[in-house]
Amino acid sequence: MNTPLTRSRSDKFIGGVCGGLARSLGMDSGLVRIIVVLLAIFTQVGWVAYLVLWAILPLEAGGPTGIDEAKRLFTSNNNSTPPSDPNIPNGDDLR
Repeated sequence: MNTPLTRSRSDKFIGGVCGGLARSLGMDSGLVRIIVVLLAIFTQVGWVAYLVLWAILPLEAGGPTGIDEAKRLFTSNNNSTPPSDPNIPNGDDLR
């Protein structure tokens, strides 16, 4: 268990959590995925643990965490100018 716990870039199905966990534990990633799915179905712990690990674990080689990816996805860098016609309040021309 010398490898740090990170999300995998190459061995990923959804977010890379199971691939990174398997690499860190020295296990097969398919077995880790089966365990997580069974935990999710029978105890409701698997999906919560997966979401928490996705949010806090960075991608391997110093990549962003899941929270950083979500922030980048949902923040708008749209610098559009407002409409110049004062008669159109939100830029919606419903004519």
